[in-house]
Amino acid sequence: MSINILKNRSINTSRQLSGRTVRNMSQQTVENNKDVVYIKKLELATTVGTDAWNQMSKQKLLVSLKMETDFRKAASNDDLNYTLNYALISKQIENFVNNTRHGKWDSLGSLSRNLSTHLMKNFKGIEKLNLQANLKSSHLRCNDFTIAINSNKNNDELQDELVISNLHVLTLIGVYPFERLNKQNATLDIIIPWQKKDVFQPPYKKIIDKVVDYVENSNFLTVEALVENVAKVISMDKYFKNLQNKEDIIISVKVLKLNAITQTEGVGVSCKRNLLDLDQLELPTINNNVVNGEKNNAYDLPSQIINNFSITHDEGFNTVYLAFGSNVGDVFSNIVEALKILSSTKDVTVSKVSSLFQSNPMYFGDQRKFINGVLEVKTKLNPDEVLQLCKKIEYEDLKRVKHFDNGPRSIDLDIILFMNSKNEDIIVSTENLVIPHPRMLERSFVLEPLCELLDPTFSHPITTEPILKHLESIYRLQDEANILWKVTPIINKNHYGKLSDTERFMKYKNNVKLDPFKKTLIHQTVSPTYLMSIVNTTPDSFSDGGHIFNEIEKQMKFVETVYEGTKAFRENIIFDIGGCSTRPNSIQCCQEEEIDRTIPLIKGIRNNEKLDQSRIIISIDTYRAEVARQAIEAGVDIINDISGGSFDAELFDVVAKNPQISYVLSHIRGDISTMSSLNEYEATPSQSNENIKEYLNGELINDNLFYPLIRSVCYELAKRYQHALQKGVKRWQIIIDPGLGFSKKGKQNLEIIKQLPLIKNYSVELPSLKGEGNDYVNFANMPILVGPSRKKFIGDMIEESEPVKRDFATGAMIASCVGFDTNIVRVHNAVDCSKVLKIADELYRSDDLQ
Repeated sequence: MSINILKNRSINTSRQLSGRTVRNMSQQTVENNKDVVYIKKLELATTVGTDAWNQMSKQKLLVSLKMETDFRKAASNDDLNYTLNYALISKQIENFVNNTRHGKWDSLGSLSRNLSTHLMKNFKGIEKLNLQANLKSSHLRCNDFTIAINSNKNNDELQDELVISNLHVLTLIGVYPFERLNKQNATLDIIIPWQKKDVFQPPYKKIIDKVVDYVENSNFLTVEALVENVAKVISMDKYFKNLQNKEDIIISVKVLKLNAITQTEGVGVSCKRNLLDLDQLELPTINNNVVNGEKNNAYDLPSQIINNFSITHDEGFNTVYLAFGSNVGDVFSNIVEALKILSSTKDVTVSKVSSLFQSNPMYFGDQRKFINGVLEVKTKLNPDEVLQLCKKIEYEDLKRVKHFDNGPRSIDLDIILFMNSKNEDIIVSTENLVIPHPRMLERSFVLEPLCELLDPTFSHPITTEPILKHLESIYRLQDEANILWKVTPIINKNHYGKLSDTERFMKYKNNVKLDPFKKTLIHQTVSPTYLMSIVNTTPDSFSDGGHIFNEIEKQMKFVETVYEGTKAFRENIIFDIGGCSTRPNSIQCCQEEEIDRTIPLIKGIRNNEKLDQSRIIISIDTYRAEVARQAIEAGVDIINDISGGSFDAELFDVVAKNPQISYVLSHIRGDISTMSSLNEYEATPSQSNENIKEYLNGELINDNLFYPLIRSVCYELAKRYQHALQKGVKRWQIIIDPGLGFSKKGKQNLEIIKQLPLIKNYSVELPSLKGEGNDYVNFANMPILVGPSRKKFIGDMIEESEPVKRDFATGAMIASCVGFDTNIVRVHNAVDCSKVLKIADELYRSDDLQ
């Protein structure tokens, strides 16, 4: 027999005061200062009903007592006649348990109540008794079952309790994909009331079995739902059906998730509910996700949140977000073809498309890298119909062959989010379809493009956390596999025969690091800077005076010289061919003359066998649609438009018809003759229009005086971006140029350079061109091109009036631009600047993840 005994004495300091003071103490104070004798975990062995294996065998029993008494005389005189003899009480307990009923009790409750009555009767000094009888082996799932009996001399109607501790269960609980796909260990602590008038104790084993069955065949998003539903399951036992005073009968439940946070032993919640509350609570239907005796692969969701997705065709358009990916065959053509088929389907409109990203394969690494993105679709189809359409495109139209899960594929289209015409989230969990997509929150190649299309406040329908925060959580893991390459196409199909790679992209890698001090995420470009060499075929160029104007041999020699002088330092060289001067107030040549100046040179470059065509990227510097169209036919990869599509309304149409071509969207105000005077940027966009919401790094900008210049430039670019997309230009085609020297004066250009990182973190909600609601425009992941070369603001700073003598200062300026996160620099002296970029990239772009 093992005895652990504690004695406690609460002595009121007023004992030292006068007798009169003691006599004037309130009765409440006396009650609050009872003396207590403890016996803790008296160990016995006896039969108390069936054990965990339903056998009538002896079990280890631990008895603890808390006995309230008054031993003032014993304390003052050290007299044993006025104390409770805990050794005697312990011996009495042992004799009573082992000898009464021959030591075979039918239940722990019966033993506990009889023992409590025996002690109150035989030990007059006990004024109030709390007896706890504990078993460690009464149920396989629960290693701690206790009955607490409360008694006093006044025979007050005190309530007894059954305490079930450390009840082990496995269940689906949580909001993250890994939580939805794998059951977690949890423990339950339950307190069940046992009224004095009830002879038989509540059937705790039956209740445990019911709780385990319910919890392990259900799933929950929150621990709050779990504990309340467990309380409801307990209250449904017939023991509680006919009880009176239901508002006074309280069931308590506590849950701990044991593996939720590795640095803790567990996290959880508890609740107390009376029977009246629980009678009004509806218990959700069990969703055990079992088909034909086997667990299917659906993403388990609590049945109470799964929507009925019977959407009639009479309602408005639903909004669907689809993730796409390809790594087999001509991946870019696969993606473009899939979008064409979607757009040509009745009741389906592709409304938005993200940038394109190159990602490493997940789950099965021995395969080609993927090109991924996300698109927004407006449709009257319901979720099942959208799924059928996606599978038709994959397997019938683009001939996808699925050898195994997560393997190579010509095209993959996954539904990730679905909203009805009222913008309400549709949630589905079936064997064939789960919405939201169960693994979307673990994939940067889904969340990164998705966040381009959704405003920063848009929340996941299950987790209720903003999608942007989930993306940040991925990046906080600091896993290189999550870092993506943004790509823009430079795939001129008219000249595949001249190129060694028929799937060419310009690539930009944006690393995300965790600041070790502030614990914030820092976005940093780590891919090499692209070099764009200016090739002027005009007689009136401000920078070189047209020294190779109208002489194709000199032009070709210049191109060859630049190529040879830069190839040791640059993987690629961009030749930006211009046939019409765009300097302020210059006289504009006619369209035919511009074509005559540029198209022969483009063709000459493409047919020049001295040039490695896989390293040559050709750009046409034009704002005219017809020039752009003919340049594309001749072999250009980029349309570099200083007007942002504002000088020729048909230019966006040409770009939209050629999704394989990149397009430089530039900031400008007015036209060639007026732009120099339109350089005031005093008011911020949201200051001018209260309906405009601007964001930086996903946070709403509330300060109207904050960076008015760069915000105005970004907002005006966003409006041109709107027009481009309305005409069908794809986001993946667009490169941003803030327009140095165009509608900017002096140090405004320097301010823009210093604030280049803000452009990539700028987004805005602005009135839709369709006249209803707002559009969300986000410049995240947009490549930035800057062209400071030989410009007047540089000459003013170094007091140099001749543009050709500004190259040294231009080198310093482009190095600074690299430090401020630009992706492409446009220069006149490309040979010298290629060496500057070599050094600048080593300084600013060198990274362990590169």
